[in-house]
Amino acid sequence: MNRRLLAVPALALTVFALAGCGGTTRGTANPAPSTAESSSEAAGGGSAPKVPSPLNTASITSDACATLSSSARSSLGLGDGTPRTTGNGPSCTFQEAADPGNQIDVTTVTANKNGLSDVYDTKANDAYWEETQIGGYPAVYAAALDGRKSGKCGLFVGVTDELAVNILVQYDNGAGAADPCPVAQKFGESMVQTLKEG
Repeated sequence: MNRRLLAVPALALTVFALAGCGGTTRGTANPAPSTAESSSEAAGGGSAPKVPSPLNTASITSDACATLSSSARSSLGLGDGTPRTTGNGPSCTFQEAADPGNQIDVTTVTANKNGLSDVYDTKANDAYWEETQIGGYPAVYAAALDGRKSGKCGLFVGVTDELAVNILVQYDNGAGAADPCPVAQKFGESMVQTLKEG
């Protein structure tokens, strides 16, 4: 358990810049927000694809555990989430019901105001980068450290043009430990469906 408690903050430090140290988060530049927004728009090639139909995110901007309905948690074999507060936004840890050593951390990245574009604009900092779609929504597998061979996979999903959700799989056992990104994909698809229904 100590390894996991240390691993989450360490990875969070590398995936996002610490909000408490300098007031910035990953993908948000130090200039005033209007400058960051205009540079993101002007970047063109560095900006994320547009979200086709913004999802209703009212529930997850205050409670990241609302990213999954109870039926979605059950179908994924996850227990009730444990909410946390981070400098990047509300966060929630879901543990696998059958094996609490397997967990998924989800963060509603409210600290960034340009959604997935903020992730795209800092992709040079990532150890891996793979664009994809989750339930028809733009997404990217990315993290500053590549832990995919040790059960860790990071996925960002654009749920509106201004808001992205970060899904971080950390599996110690089972098929997800050897291939964690499909676990992130399934979680993301269930999240999109939950928000569509909300």
